[in-house]
Amino acid sequence: MRVKDVMSPQVITISPNDTAQSAGRLMLDAEIGALPVEVPGTGAIVGIVTDRDIVVSVVAQGLSGSTAVAEFMTVATETCHEDDDTAAVAERMRALGVRRLVVVDGERRTVGIVTLSDLPSADTEGGRP
Repeated sequence: MRVKDVMSPQVITISPNDTAQSAGRLMLDAEIGALPVEVPGTGAIVGIVTDRDIVVSVVAQGLSGSTAVAEFMTVATETCHEDDDTAAVAERMRALGVRRLVVVDGERRTVGIVTLSDLPSADTEGGRP
């Protein structure tokens, strides 16, 4: 099975200049837990921000909701290709200790998001997907 068969093709991105509050609102409204961070006008993904990032790096540190995403995002997020084998991607995600990857096509354009729980071969023993 290929990643394109199980990924979420709807990708909502956020700018590095957007705020923690706007990231949280977007996640709430879209019922998602992560947003790729895209440089406006270029389509370049420079990182990813998760709901956990907001809690741990902003709320728990007492920072303002107006803190820029660039200040707490994970830089240079890992990606996978839409034609990659799901078992290999699940193994790679476990090795990297990540639960989500941005999916790109042959021209490195973002085409989706895949989570560990999307992958049928994912072993979620001992932790959350």
